[in-house]
Amino acid sequence: MKTRRFQLVLALAVITAFVFPANLLSQDNSARETYDGVPLCHMRRGVFPHITHQTSPEYDEKDRRKNIEGTVTLSVIVTKEGATADIKVTKSLTPGLDQQAIKSVSQWTFEPIVVDGQPCPLRIAAQVNFKLY
Repeated sequence: MKTRRFQLVLALAVITAFVFPANLLSQDNSARETYDGVPLCHMRRGVFPHITHQTSPEYDEKDRRKNIEGTVTLSVIVTKEGATADIKVTKSLTPGLDQQAIKSVSQWTFEPIVVDGQPCPLRIAAQVNFKLY
């Protein structure tokens, strides 16, 4: 009985794989992601936006007293103009340090990526380190 049920489940899985192969192979929707109506560029190997202005984060006083150190990772869109937008925390440290990281990165500026002669928005991961000395 168990063997028959296993064979039936396996047959359904194989049929599903042939009927919907694209859905099973890739759930990547990044090609459809846009910012301000413009599709985001895809990062090519070795091509990154260059930082033209970077501010250091301030330490949250409560976290300083607790001697908390570490890294906050943010998902950031670099706009066509080189500003930062749509900043989201992807790896949190503490709520206070997360907010300080967002505050700092929101002031960063970049030289935007140029594709086919046109600047285009790009999603990047930004890491903000908090270290007590």
